[in-house]
Amino acid sequence: MTKTITFPQLEQDDGKEDLQAVIPEHLCVGGTTDPFLYGGSGFAACIAAMERLTGLPAIYATIQFVSMGRSGETIRFTLENVSGGNSIKQCRLSASIGGKPFATLMGAAGDRSDPTVHQGSHAPIVPPVDHCVERSVARQISSNLNDLFEFRMAKGQMPDRRDWKGEVGLDTAFWIRKRSALTLSKLDLSVIADLAAMALPSALGKPASGNSLDNMIRFIAEPDGEWVLSCTQVASVYRGITHINTHIYSESGSLLAVASQSMALRVRPPS
Repeated sequence: MTKTITFPQLEQDDGKEDLQAVIPEHLCVGGTTDPFLYGGSGFAACIAAMERLTGLPAIYATIQFVSMGRSGETIRFTLENVSGGNSIKQCRLSASIGGKPFATLMGAAGDRSDPTVHQGSHAPIVPPVDHCVERSVARQISSNLNDLFEFRMAKGQMPDRRDWKGEVGLDTAFWIRKRSALTLSKLDLSVIADLAAMALPSALGKPASGNSLDNMIRFIAEPDGEWVLSCTQVASVYRGITHINTHIYSESGSLLAVASQSMALRVRPPS
């Protein structure tokens, strides 16, 4: 399987309406001791399954993972409930590994023909991509994700050591593209949005990360260029829980997706 794909690829489950996907090693994170499927890639696979099983484009989706997937394991996707009208369907999809629950996705898929257009959220003023320096996310997220995407920091800060201290209260923005030079897809946005934890050091001024409790994305439009601008704000940190919002824009400033996550905070000790 090519190492340019950003989420497990769907196949028809033999003799069934369900879909399945094998987890490739290059989409796993967590180091070499106990690697597991990156949540954003699992999220994208579930959204792709919803689209394939309904025959409609995703409008929004929210997911909760109840277990981890390992390299080589097979995820099976079942569309359990569909309701709604002719143009929009409300969906519930379950994903399992080895007969045990892996994740549950709730979402909507469909499309409406309406000429009304409005964009109330606008990209922050940041340096253009050519003026931004590439930054590695291998330390904070995974070398595998760093191999899939190029990250250029347009706003914020990143720790470079365990005792790092920075400014407090900053938002984060990254220009992001695929290293493969392949065009970004709508499903790639759900992979990118799961990088929300990278905003925590900018907000707190110290090394920090989090364990995701949920993941939500709302799609507006397909990417229309090589790069996207992912802008992330830590809305709150309180009693060990953080809520983080992400807006993803095209190079031209069009809003492509709105995402959010809740996480159990992990502040890394200085030594």
